[in-house]
Parts: sequence; structure tokens; C-alpha cells
Amino acid sequence: MKKRGIIIFLCMMLLSLSLVGCLSKKEEAKEPAKEEKTTPEEVAKADAKTLLAFLYEGKKGTIQDVTGMTGADTTAYLEESLYERKMKDYPGDDWRLVVDGSTYTAEEIMKEYSRISIKSLQNVTYSVEKVKITKDTAEVTAKIDPIALKSVANAITVARSQIFGDINTSKMILDSQNKDIKAINNLLNFKLYSIIYGDRNYPIDTVGEEKEITFTMTKEGDHYQVTKDTLDDIVGDSGEVEYTKKGGSTEDKLKDKSLNKSDF
Repeated sequence: MKKRGIIIFLCMMLLSLSLVGCLSKKEEAKEPAKEEKTTPEEVAKADAKTLLAFLYEGKKGTIQDVTGMTGADTTAYLEESLYERKMKDYPGDDWRLVVDGSTYTAEEIMKEYSRISIKSLQNVTYSVEKVKITKDTAEVTAKIDPIALKSVANAITVARSQIFGDINTSKMILDSQNKDIKAINNLLNFKLYSIIYGDRNYPIDTVGEEKEITFTMTKEGDHYQVTKDTLDDIVGDSGEVEYTKKGGSTEDKLKDKSLNKSDF
């Protein structure tokens, strides 16, 4: 009987230990996993990447957390803002460009130019370098390969020569019935821009060298946001008055495949 009692005792001990082990595991499972805290710098850097990915890659992602607007509304704002700035040079409703009997109003030309100009930003490459947090403000430093504005101007000059030849455009200006020669010439340039980078879909030239840009973001809820003015500033900083240092510029491509009046 003593042996039997010992065996029963040992079995009960083993069963108790097993139950204790199970309970311990259940208690461990109930304990919440320790969450790693995300620093304000990390949050701001992620939000800055979201913003630049939207502007320079067309990725909508979680852009509403950063601009307070949907991707479609952010794009619409950028286009409208650029359009309004350009239209200030064309007060009134009698501005138009007439080419071989076809009429293009300043509003039509600028709307198309603004749309294509914002889309052309997607050729810019970028990287977020650092973020400095001061209270609820994040100062972001990024590097971009900006649009080469002199190369864009050269491409427009080549296209203009190909379409109209070496003659001046005085007849076109007369047909357009605009008194300001500089303004109508600019309208033609904006129209040519849309043909080259919109209709013909040439990728816009970038400089080929990085430059540094900075902008600020402000804490709003769980994210850092930019104002509309900051959006405009970044767009303005996305170009540089330089020629491209890369080979195979749009100017060179146009020389290989000429434009003509049928492109209007």
C-alpha cells in the first residue's frame, strides 16, 4: 500500500506541475506585446517621403495624411494654383493664339500647360536626407535632381523653328489680334511645351546633378502636414536654371524627329 500511495502522490505532483505550466503560458500569452515607440523624427521622415513620392512619382499612398486632401484634390490644387499664377499675365478674355485658322484661348493653353507641368514633375528623382524636430515643426532636408529649365527652353526653341521655320511670327500675332507681342510669344511657347511634353510625351530633362531643398511640416494629429503654400514652394524649387548634363536631351530627340504644324 505504501508503494501505491507513493505512485499516486507522484502522479498528482506531475499533474500539478503540468497545470502550472499551462497556466503560466496562458498568462504569458495574455501579456501585451511591448510596442516599439516611433520617434517624431521617424514619423516626419515617413510623411516627407509620402509627400515627395506623390509629387515626383505620382504615388497617392496616404497623401491625405500629409496634405489634408485626397490625391485627386491635391493634384487639382497644384494645377489650379499654377494656372492662376500664369493667367495673371493675361487679364481679360480676349487673349488667343491663332495658328493656320485654329484658335486657342489663353485659358485653354494655360489649363493644358498646368496639367502637363505638374505631371512632368514625375521625372524628378529625390531622397529625404534628414529631419529636424522643433516642438511641433519638422524641418525636412531633401535632395532632388531638378528639371533643367534651360534645356526645356532649348527644346521649345527647336520645336518653334521646326514648325514655323526661320520666319518671324508677326502674321500669327496679327491674326491673333493681340497687342502685346511678348505675351503672345509666351502663349506660343506654353502651347509648344504642351505639345512636346504632353502630346508627344517626351520625358522632361533633368539636370543630372542633385540639389538640396528644405521645407517645413507641422504636427497635425498623428502626422506631419504641409500647407498649400509649401506645396507651391516645393513645385517652384523643382526646377533649376541649368542645362541637362545627361546625354540624349529632348532637344537632340527633336532634331531626329521634327515637329510640324500638324502637331497643333
